[in-house]
Parts: sequence; C-alpha cells; structure tokens
Amino acid sequence: MRVLTLAAILLLCAVPAWAEGPIATTSSAQASAPQPSAAPPPLASPQGVAGEAQPVAIGPCGPEKVKPDGTLDTAPHGEVSAGVGNHGYRELGGAICQPVGQNGAVSVSIDATQGNWGYGRR
Repeated sequence: MRVLTLAAILLLCAVPAWAEGPIATTSSAQASAPQPSAAPPPLASPQGVAGEAQPVAIGPCGPEKVKPDGTLDTAPHGEVSAGVGNHGYRELGGAICQPVGQNGAVSVSIDATQGNWGYGRR
C-alpha cells in the first residue's frame, strides 16, 4: 500500500514546468546584420595547380591513385605506430597492405607492448 501511495505522490509531483515563452538572445540590429555574399575561393589541389589533380578511387587497401590507363596504383600502403610511457609503458607497431591485382590485397601487421605496471617495484 505504501508503494502505491508513494507512486501516486511521485506522479502528481512530476508535472511539466510552466515556461515563460521564447527568450530573445540577439538584438534586432544583430539579427538584421548583412551576410557575406562572396563565396570562399576554391581550395588548391594536392599538387598546387588547379585542374591537374590525379584521380583517386577506392581500392582493396583504401584510397589509391588511378593511373592514366585506368588501373589502380598498386604501391604498398602502411602505417607506423609508436607509444611511450612513464614508469613502464612501451609500444611499437606497424602495418602494411599490398594490393594484389585490382581486387585483392595482402595485409601484415606487427605490434609489441611491454608493461611493467609495478611502477618501479623490482
């Protein structure tokens, strides 16, 4: 019985708050300020010369350059990771992805971690 009484009291207390209405956050002068009409200049291409950017397509190892004959560039892609710590953390890692043909890939990754979480206890 106490649970029902407590639930009824909580339901009666959980009424929505009465709002005062919209609150203006800007003045009328700020709301009517002129907006810039000129578009920003276009970004430069990766080579720095507009119109000469080499096309890119998604290949088996991610984005790859497209050769002039229409095939994907099959150069290996990779990453190197490093980590360091204070009082006992080391990290070393690397990954490489070599496209094989136009649709396949071979991926190899290596990682090493060293703990020593005793913080100087030997």
